[in-house]
Amino acid sequence: MTEDGKTSGTLNDRAWPLYGAAFSTALSLSICWTAMPFVLSGMGGSEAHVGYALAANSLAYMAALFLTGSLLGHLDVKRATRAAIGVALFGVVMMLLAVWEGKRSGGGASLVWIWAIIAAGGVGGAAMALYWPFLMSWVSARYEGVELNRRFGRYNGSWSGGGVIGPLIGAWLVGIDPLWPVIAAAGAFVVTLVMLCLARNGAGHGGAAPSEAAPDAPCDARMLADYRWMSRVAMFCAWATFSIIRSQFALRFVDIGYSEPQFGVYLTTFALCNFLALVAAGRWAFWHFKAVYLFWAQLMYLAVALMVLWGRTLGVFYCSSAILGLAFGFAYSSHLYYGASTSRKRSVRMTIHELVISVGIAVGAGTGGYLAKHVGWAAPYWFAIGLIALGGLVQTVIHVASRSLAGRQSGSASR
Repeated sequence: MTEDGKTSGTLNDRAWPLYGAAFSTALSLSICWTAMPFVLSGMGGSEAHVGYALAANSLAYMAALFLTGSLLGHLDVKRATRAAIGVALFGVVMMLLAVWEGKRSGGGASLVWIWAIIAAGGVGGAAMALYWPFLMSWVSARYEGVELNRRFGRYNGSWSGGGVIGPLIGAWLVGIDPLWPVIAAAGAFVVTLVMLCLARNGAGHGGAAPSEAAPDAPCDARMLADYRWMSRVAMFCAWATFSIIRSQFALRFVDIGYSEPQFGVYLTTFALCNFLALVAAGRWAFWHFKAVYLFWAQLMYLAVALMVLWGRTLGVFYCSSAILGLAFGFAYSSHLYYGASTSRKRSVRMTIHELVISVGIAVGAGTGGYLAKHVGWAAPYWFAIGLIALGGLVQTVIHVASRSLAGRQSGSASR
């Protein structure tokens, strides 16, 4: 084996606790938030409460991201991530107590505990602002080009693997008792803490330094900015659409006559296809700086929204889940790659990445919940369709304007 091979193997061995932490954290969150619509509905909560819970989690995350991005970027990654999981575990325990008391009290008193669950979700969301950007920075430190893409591929495969299993577990456990998915989420956070204690601060470092890494495609700053913004729009639309489906469609799915475990299969299908897209995007680089793939992702979101709106059979719903998972995974990989490329301050770029996610979730879940309660069950999906169409238009304007500017400057230089 070459010296490079030895280095790479050592680094991969050292990084496994980080991948394990990503897996168990995603497992915890997917268990909790798959079950949450059914937990809140069972306690007497409305469609709006379901939307507000996810929106509060996302808004707290977004507010905390501004703090971490501007003031806390200097923190040690190991201490920051462990502190974050400690606070998140506290939030889950608060949620567990609220569900317990809500079951005992019943009646009008349960409304207090419903809002307590929403508040606890906000605590957990704020804690994650100190976790995901620092974990991604830890994993990707000093990597560039194809190696950066592969590193993110392993990381994305880890957290999305947790997302494959979590919905099945969450939907199954909530059918037994609403306490069980919250207990399982707490247990997964404990596993995350163990993984972070095992990880070493050098686990994400190594490989070629940015100045030494071979780029996978020629790229100037203007082109990179073009693709960063296009992928940003794609990821915003992906999360807004998914948050509407995860919150409002969960209730609609059961109203049509299907069960919570079948909705768990729906989310698992999504998560599996998302996992496959993330791993494939991390393995192959043919999509780098090819705008057509981002436009295709936008069309796939549109197809999903229409299928969910007009579909009535499990086959149509599960097909929409697979399409959404593939498009979602590609958009996530694209924004992560374009955002991190050539950046020396990875934690700042990862904070922007997470901000886009939280804005998408807040807009989708919050607006979807409000529209479902005050306008009608179909309104959230029409809102998603409008948002996706607007996103496609914005992407087109960005790309055409960037190409036009590049062409004019190239012509001026040739003269």
